[in-house]
Amino acid sequence: TIVNKKDPQEDNPTCNCRNPTTCPLDGKCLSSEIVYQATVIREDNSNQETYIGLTETPFKSRYNNHTNSFRNENKRHSTTLSQYIWTLKDNNIQYSVKWKIIAKGSAYSTSSKCCNLCHREKYFIICQPQLATLNSRNELASVCRHRRKHLLSSYR
Repeated sequence: TIVNKKDPQEDNPTCNCRNPTTCPLDGKCLSSEIVYQATVIREDNSNQETYIGLTETPFKSRYNNHTNSFRNENKRHSTTLSQYIWTLKDNNIQYSVKWKIIAKGSAYSTSSKCCNLCHREKYFIICQPQLATLNSRNELASVCRHRRKHLLSSYR
């Protein structure tokens, strides 16, 4: 008897990029519930600035939002990362952006009443500021955005 064993990767793909060599997260662009870092490298002087972000949804969706804010001037103030990119563009400075996952964490849980994802992002911004040179410190006072979907008012 021949048994067809499915590759477990087929059920949980980690990347759906047309060209895997251009995946922003080295084949892990479909990862969700992650804290990520974007490193912006200036081409003129090799200076690097870093940004810490998080996403509950697959990273690729968040990545597309970021790149959209880099292209559309009306979204230049969406994040401190996009503000920095637009400053470089306004000054005709070439740049590149490298992305990587820094941590994984579960989003808000009604049982623990805690969002490990938001806590991990804040940890990196506070305790490892060299990893988040572009982040504004007012992000630390923000309320967990993942909690909202669990409120009764969201069940209409």
